[in-house]
Amino acid sequence: MVWSRLGIANWLILGISVATLAGCDRKFSAFSPKTPVSSVPGVASPSERIKALRELADKAPATTDPGQRESICRDMANQIRKEEDSILRGEILHTLAAYGGPTADAVLRVGITDPDADVRVAVCDLWGKRGNAEAAKLLEGVLTSDTDKDVRMAAARSLGHCHDPAAVKALGSALDDSDPAMQNRAMVALKETTGKDIGTDVADVNRWREYVKNGNVKASDSTSLARRLLWWN
Repeated sequence: MVWSRLGIANWLILGISVATLAGCDRKFSAFSPKTPVSSVPGVASPSERIKALRELADKAPATTDPGQRESICRDMANQIRKEEDSILRGEILHTLAAYGGPTADAVLRVGITDPDADVRVAVCDLWGKRGNAEAAKLLEGVLTSDTDKDVRMAAARSLGHCHDPAAVKALGSALDDSDPAMQNRAMVALKETTGKDIGTDVADVNRWREYVKNGNVKASDSTSLARRLLWWN
């Protein structure tokens, strides 16, 4: 795979950041590239590495020592900087998200600009699971700037899990998208993040626009049962 210049630059910057976080006390985990996870001599196969990463992620809840968790994340960060296989980068990011911490956060921020669209979709999902203010801000940036439709759709979906004003604002702008699928995704996400059931039909777009702008919908604009029945038929 040929990496984009932006992707390479971002991961190189991450390497510098991780080195700063780690200082001189870096230790390799059992899953470092220098220690193949396979019992067979030589380089571990992608399937073996994926299995090892998933097993490592499963151990995250039981790994309670903060220092050990951060050491594992630094190992993962150093792996992903030189990993050209997008599937493996995605698995590494999932493992990092399971452990959390400063290094994991740094890698996930860079991951939102990964050269591979499928990886960016996965990172959007991971940020959506966090659902905090930082997640809303990052996902807003993806929704407004990413050039891949699937990534933008993933960002809109994940914004539905973020109970933050930035999420509502970002999804409000997505209502103006020319793609009806994006408009629908934005309405579904707005319903989730606000708890308001204003509707998700094409006819409800303007009502959601009013809600985003004013924080409410006029009673006179409420969609009647008869209108909905006519729309469905």
